[in-house]
Amino acid sequence: MRAALLAGVVSLVLTAPAVATQIAAFGQTSGNNTITATVNGADTQTTLSIIDATVDLTQFLNGPLSGLDFNLSAASIDPATSVGAAVIQHYNGSFCISTGAGCTGTDVLSGTFSDAAFGAIGGPGLVVNVNNPPDSLALHSDVVAASRLQAPDTFGLTFSNLSPSLAILGSTIAPFTASFSGTVSASEVPEPASLGLLGVGLLGLGLVRR
Repeated sequence: MRAALLAGVVSLVLTAPAVATQIAAFGQTSGNNTITATVNGADTQTTLSIIDATVDLTQFLNGPLSGLDFNLSAASIDPATSVGAAVIQHYNGSFCISTGAGCTGTDVLSGTFSDAAFGAIGGPGLVVNVNNPPDSLALHSDVVAASRLQAPDTFGLTFSNLSPSLAILGSTIAPFTASFSGTVSASEVPEPASLGLLGVGLLGLGLVRR
C-alpha cells in the first residue's frame, strides 16, 4: 500500500505541468542601430545579423550583468506573407550572449531556434517571437543549470527604429537596420533525486496524518 502511494505521489509530481518563467531581459547599450537585415540577389531570402553588439542583462537568474557580447544569425525559410497591414516570415537561427566577442569566453546564455518574425508594413518595428512548443528552441548556458532551461521556453527579440521602415522586397522582408532588446523564459525541471525526496516527504506527511 505504501509503495503504491509513493508511486502515485511521484507520478503526480512528474506529470505536473511546467510553467515558463522569465530568466533574462537584455538590451543593447548603444543608441546606434546594431542589427542588419540583408537580402540575397534573387530577393527571396532575408538574413538577420547582429555581430558583437554590447548588451546589459538587466534581469538574470544570477543577477544583472553588464558589458556582455551578443551575436545573432538567422535566415528566412519561407516567403514573407502579408496579412492585412502586417507581414510575417519564418526564420531559423542562433544567438549567444557571452563574455567574449564572437561567442567566445563564458556562454552566459545561447540557443538555436525556428520562429516567426512579424510587424506592420511601413512601421518602425519588427518582433521575433519563439514559443517552444510549437516552435523549436534549445537553450544552453555555462552558468545556468540545464534543468532550468527546459521547455516550455521562449525567446523574443524586439527590433525598433527600423531604417527604412518595414517593407517587402520581392518575396522577402526588405533590408533594414534597427536597434534591439530581448527576453528569454524557460521552465525548471526537478532532478530525479529531488523528485524522489519530494515524493517521500509527501508520503511521510500522509502517514503522519493517518
